[in-house]
Amino acid sequence: MKKRTVIVLAAALFAAAALLYLYFTGEGEGAGIPCMLYQITGFYCSGCGSSRALRSILHFDFYQALRYNAIFTLGLPLLGAYFGALAVSYIRFGKDKISGKIPMNLVWIFIAAALVYGVLRNIPMLSFLAPTTL
Repeated sequence: MKKRTVIVLAAALFAAAALLYLYFTGEGEGAGIPCMLYQITGFYCSGCGSSRALRSILHFDFYQALRYNAIFTLGLPLLGAYFGALAVSYIRFGKDKISGKIPMNLVWIFIAAALVYGVLRNIPMLSFLAPTTL
């Protein structure tokens, strides 16, 4: 087996183990990653609620995942497709032949959307964008 195949398989096993851990931890325990921005300022960032959203996705509770973090929930399939294609490219060719094919305009649009989402979820009138509490 090629070295790069072993590396990709090891990364996939590590990711699977992390997802299993997250799946079997109860709500509010384990992998809840505290947000430093929220702890310091009281404002939600674009990533607040992502670990809880991922746990909800693993339990097929997509509505709750959207309530925790909509941009993460909607962007996760795109990220999954990207990393899957990247792994296949790395195994087949030994290098990244995927990233250069992604239009940078698309990347900048996603970054801008995440920043705008981070701002909007802190406006009281748009509080439905804020992550739900336990």
